[in-house]
Amino acid sequence: MHIFLTGPKQIGKSTIINKVIEGIRKEGLRIGGFCTYMGINNDLDIYINYFNQDKIYLSDNKVAYRTLQGATPIFQVFDTLGVRILSENNNDVIVMDELGFLETNAELFKSKVLSLLDGVKPIIGVVKEREIPWLDKVKYHPQVELITVSKVNRDSLPEIIINKIKPKY
Repeated sequence: MHIFLTGPKQIGKSTIINKVIEGIRKEGLRIGGFCTYMGINNDLDIYINYFNQDKIYLSDNKVAYRTLQGATPIFQVFDTLGVRILSENNNDVIVMDELGFLETNAELFKSKVLSLLDGVKPIIGVVKEREIPWLDKVKYHPQVELITVSKVNRDSLPEIIINKIKPKY
């Protein structure tokens, strides 16, 4: 089973993932996968790196630059670095924080994500609420449980998710 969180911006989805990972690391599990993040001082660029490594602000890690009109994706970075990160096999749980519209033209990356969803290694991730065909394939995948995060449930979700993932490892 894979668990993906969705919900409004700044509701605590990534915080929940970090708490879940903290909880399952105590079991000695190796965590893989990726996280995306804003640039230094929340500049307008967006980057990707290994979940368990420090944030890096290099052009090789930049997946989008932002203008006043919005984010302009650099899909080649998803198709190279993103696929490389997701291809690592030395982990017990995969993190995908987050999946969204920036990957729409990153065919290799999307293919890798969907193939991992067909597998048995537990995945915990965040997926944007937007209705986009490729994201719908993630949200409605038969092995995905989609949880909408709210102010009401966010404090109880880390423990619930840990208990759902535990039987898998």
